[in-house]
Amino acid sequence: MMAMKNLDGFERRKEQSKENIRKAASELFSQFGGEKVSIADIAKKAGVSQATIYNNFGSKEALTRDFVKTTVDQLVNDVENLLAPPIPFEEKITAIIQFISGAIEDRNHPNMDRSVFASSIDLQSDREIKQIQDNAKKRMTKIIIDLIQEGKAQGKIKSDISDEVFTIYFFAFMDIFTNPQLQQRIQYNPKLIQDLGDLMKNGLIK
Repeated sequence: MMAMKNLDGFERRKEQSKENIRKAASELFSQFGGEKVSIADIAKKAGVSQATIYNNFGSKEALTRDFVKTTVDQLVNDVENLLAPPIPFEEKITAIIQFISGAIEDRNHPNMDRSVFASSIDLQSDREIKQIQDNAKKRMTKIIIDLIQEGKAQGKIKSDISDEVFTIYFFAFMDIFTNPQLQQRIQYNPKLIQDLGDLMKNGLIK
């Protein structure tokens, strides 16, 4: 988001309008899923005309991509901020597990539609979405490698195992939580998250 104080009155109002649209779209997409939300719904919640949304974003698909990018960026930023404090390695691993646990519990909330990113674009093959995901994975890889280096420096994890192996291990662990079948099982037995987290921690720490 560009600095509002550097904008003239018209540009400031335009930028504020875009932020209102983003906020409205994010709330509606998160609650109902993209497929069930119309431009009219977003316009009504944002307090703008449908024409304003089209003028700012071009299409619902473009707004969906913007939502996905914002959501993914926020997720990576949250992880980055979570691991920033100078605390022991074990505490950082525990913090990540708790973060994942909280994210899954939010997703499994009865009022939360799990098809958050459902929309008229194919998120699995959309080129722009794939680029967003690739960029996020690069950032996450750096965060995890930095964490691994911290663990090695503190003598908490084996120094003879490569960063690549640990990174693969971490992303394999993360992939578990995107499995729809596992998410359903966790919904009925939340303790699975803690048990899997403990397994991950025990696999990393000496």
